Amino acid sequence: MLCLLPLMLFFLLGYCSIQYRVAPRLPANHISSFADDNLWHIIGTVDSQPRYIGDRTRFTLRVRSLARKQRYYPVTGRIQLNVRGNIADISAGDSIACLARVSKIRNFNNPGSFNYRRYLAFRGILASAFVSNENHLVRLNTRNALWFRSHLNRWRQAVSSLIDMAARGQPAGLLKALIIGNRSEVAGQTRRLFNLIGVAHLLAISGLHIGMVATVAFFLFRLLLARSERILLSAWVTRGAALLSVLPVLFYGFLAGGSPATQRAVIMVMVLLTALVFEHEHEPINTLALAALIILVIRPTALFEISFQLSFIAVFAILYTLKHLPLASKLRKGSPTALKRLALFLLVSATAILGTLPITLYYFNQTSIIGLISNCFMVPLIGFVVVPMGLTAVLFLPIFPTAALWIMKTAAITVQGGLAVAGLLSRCPVASVKTVTPSLFEIALYFALAWALFNLKRTRLSRVVVVVIVVMASADVAYWVSQGRGSKELRMTILDVGHGSSALLQLPGGRCMLVDGGGFYDNRFDVGARVVAPFLWRKKIATVETIVLSHADPNHLNGLLFIAKHFNVKQVWMNQQYVPIKSYEDFLNLISEKKIQVVPLEDLLKPKTINGVRFQVLYPPRDFLERSRQDAWRKINNNSLVLKVSFRKVSFLLPGDIEAQAENELVYLAGDKLKSDVLLVPHYGGNTSSTPEFVEHVDPAIAVISAGRKNRFEFPHPNILSRYQARGCRIFCTDRNGAVTISTDGTDIRVKPFLSQQACRWSAEGRLQQ
Repeated sequence: MLCLLPLMLFFLLGYCSIQYRVAPRLPANHISSFADDNLWHIIGTVDSQPRYIGDRTRFTLRVRSLARKQRYYPVTGRIQLNVRGNIADISAGDSIACLARVSKIRNFNNPGSFNYRRYLAFRGILASAFVSNENHLVRLNTRNALWFRSHLNRWRQAVSSLIDMAARGQPAGLLKALIIGNRSEVAGQTRRLFNLIGVAHLLAISGLHIGMVATVAFFLFRLLLARSERILLSAWVTRGAALLSVLPVLFYGFLAGGSPATQRAVIMVMVLLTALVFEHEHEPINTLALAALIILVIRPTALFEISFQLSFIAVFAILYTLKHLPLASKLRKGSPTALKRLALFLLVSATAILGTLPITLYYFNQTSIIGLISNCFMVPLIGFVVVPMGLTAVLFLPIFPTAALWIMKTAAITVQGGLAVAGLLSRCPVASVKTVTPSLFEIALYFALAWALFNLKRTRLSRVVVVVIVVMASADVAYWVSQGRGSKELRMTILDVGHGSSALLQLPGGRCMLVDGGGFYDNRFDVGARVVAPFLWRKKIATVETIVLSHADPNHLNGLLFIAKHFNVKQVWMNQQYVPIKSYEDFLNLISEKKIQVVPLEDLLKPKTINGVRFQVLYPPRDFLERSRQDAWRKINNNSLVLKVSFRKVSFLLPGDIEAQAENELVYLAGDKLKSDVLLVPHYGGNTSSTPEFVEHVDPAIAVISAGRKNRFEFPHPNILSRYQARGCRIFCTDRNGAVTISTDGTDIRVKPFLSQQACRWSAEGRLQQ
């Protein structure tokens, strides 16, 4: 028990050290106090190198002052500034002035969603600002950064310019990531390609790069020092070379941007060089632990960064395997042969892949099946050809710039060949698979099992651990089965997708139906990939039997593209009204490619029962396309599918974006069939929908409005809210409540908003109870 006290103390100190980020005490003039979604004249200092994301420029700004309506406010704090357009002449340390809209950081508030607000808060950023036009940003003066940082940025810019002269497009972005750690210019296509074949780790500057710099520096300094007779006699050749090698290692670590993987590698190499100076042997695992401790002391919140977790877990897995696996000891003994080296390389690669597997699945829901094969090709090509050539070009740049350019061009040609190899590997039908998200409990079981298997023959405790893990894993499987196939309830979750709509229906017996997928009009942010899919994966859902597209507006359609591509989808329900936009064309192509059944509207208009749940499409009329040629009001919104879902005594109505004219026709056609207990309010609560007649006929006890926070349309409209409240309807809004989950056994209804600790219960008698 006493041996656990240092560990408990370590966690207690860690918990206390992050509180200043979790619950900071801010001064009254902190920038977050002025984040009111309005325009401000901002003056501040650029605090990070700009990153280019599509046609946007993003960087951190340390704000000094705000002004509006001839009033001036001195402020403190940092914001994330996004500028429309690529601003090429801005660097860290520059003072700028801009006109920008300042907002608080917002999350998509769904169960299991990525906490973007916390992610930025851990970096000291509590607000963001958007400059809508690059002409609204002016550079006041340059290079207010510290002397070292300013010169380092200039050197990074010089290397970046050299790469731009040597290459264009994907090779240039990849070379910048490999040599100076600038991954902002790596094309999305390249990132996806490297993730697909399991070599994404090559994009991070880590032990391979730092070790190479240290090795070359050490042998060069050793060669120079060996020329001095005095140094030779004092036995300081090796120790002096190790001491001098610290300088280029530190310089390259700063040049590479100082990511967690780079920091870990630099610290571990520094410890190794220090051991050589003092002529002591070093224990690799202790060195790794020291590197982690130093990083966490300097920046405690690094523990929550994906790169920190993956970097340290991968290296720990490799070191532990090499130390405890008998096969590894055999491969390292005796004279090294080509076969032994290949076997050891494969063992190290497999260990890194398996060691980080649960973390990779937790964050990315994807694992590469051909990772071992890909690493055999890509690691030697990138690690032992491209990187050395790139670093040689950097070394030659200040003295032989022409030679540096030709070396970098050769590296670019090699990178182009590497991308071609990666492309060939990615064409393998089983290159990678998408998976559901493991829980933290399941990740703990995985690592516990790995420890137990490694120590199965060393200690009896490991056998007990294996038995306990099997029991707990069985219980975990039983729990998820009960939540899916064993469920006897109907659950509907209206997701927080911003200004759009997406609702998941989980039927008794585990079948799933997704009604719309949300989305942004420019599809700059993929709601399907970043919001809807993670929610499904957290619920262990890999199959969505039915996708329902109410209508082909981008904020209902775009999120479905990712779902149709990466989930097992059986059929699609939609009105099949053609809309000449790219996302709809892509959706139709995916349906054809994946051989997904499209149910005709004539069949949809016939009631059907699935797992005890009755589905009825009430609208549009069978001949709505012909009528659209005569009736001008029959546009895309008014042709939305209106779906009624009934389970025993409880019913839900999902009317898409229908507006007043369609509502009037729907009331005429459906009449009393519209009456429902739960209503997903049409058109985000806008004042062109929810007519008094429509609301009267539906007569909902619960109304859910899916709308974006402070959207430009100012939905939901106050008059519409008053109309539902006047009928005693309980209203939930995704912009205030986050995702809203509604469960029913067919008699009682339970409503659980994500941002509320209290659930509401509604009985068949129509009374809401807290």
